[in-house]
Amino acid sequence: MKELFFKIVITGFFIKSFIAFSQEEQRYKLPSQLDEISGLEIINDSLFLAINDSGNKPLLFILNSDAKIVKTVKINGAENNDWEDLAVDEEHIYIGDFGNNLNKRKELIIYKVKIKEVLFKNEAQSERIVFRYLDQKEFPPQMESRNFDSEAFFYDKDSLTLFTKCNTSPWTGISFLYRIPKEPGTYRLKKTENLYIGPGGYFLDAITGADKYGEYIYLTTYNRILILKKEGSNHKIYRTIYFNEITQKESIVVLNKSCLFFADEKHRIFGGGSLTKYNISND
Repeated sequence: MKELFFKIVITGFFIKSFIAFSQEEQRYKLPSQLDEISGLEIINDSLFLAINDSGNKPLLFILNSDAKIVKTVKINGAENNDWEDLAVDEEHIYIGDFGNNLNKRKELIIYKVKIKEVLFKNEAQSERIVFRYLDQKEFPPQMESRNFDSEAFFYDKDSLTLFTKCNTSPWTGISFLYRIPKEPGTYRLKKTENLYIGPGGYFLDAITGADKYGEYIYLTTYNRILILKKEGSNHKIYRTIYFNEITQKESIVVLNKSCLFFADEKHRIFGGGSLTKYNISND
């Protein structure tokens, strides 16, 4: 992720020509322990969950509403190969270890952890949901078929929905959707949908985070939020909100129909390292 970011960052300068639809309400500086934040979730109105991406320890951070760390929990039975996103249901936290920039990994994992253990203990035991993509035949595939990386998923209706991040050359701008059971086991995932994100390449049109609230799905790229709504059997982009600056935005979580948060990794040139609150409404 970081290597690709450096390679393409120069292309971001022309984005200033976009109209910025900023609805930022407040910005909080994240602690240095989360300089490489890659996933964000909410477990109640005042507590956030956060993770770092590849190369970091298998730790889950609990943050208060001011983005201060109140607790760090070690996840037993887990490794941080490339943690990229978080999801929650009523009783469990799901940690997506499915980052796969080079499309070489043959075993992708979602760790399932009890919320109660995270809240009341310093260590929590994990269960494993292991999967492969049914339509991936080579590891890695040819450049034109590299669409088996992911940084985004959410929980909905007793399963998890995962969005892949396009890494193809030439660029196709397409994200694949997959659904996976939330129960521990080993699965081969069949693609359920193709979603066209855009022609702008990795820097503009790669999905880096996802969440769902009500009937809407919220996706983030480095430069905007995409809000999806289902029409028939497929999802359509219902609304787009452009950020007023370019940072390495890696995660998004929706509090309610009028408020969401996103977080960005800290970058030595382009800044970031913040938790940002946005006001938004889809009524």
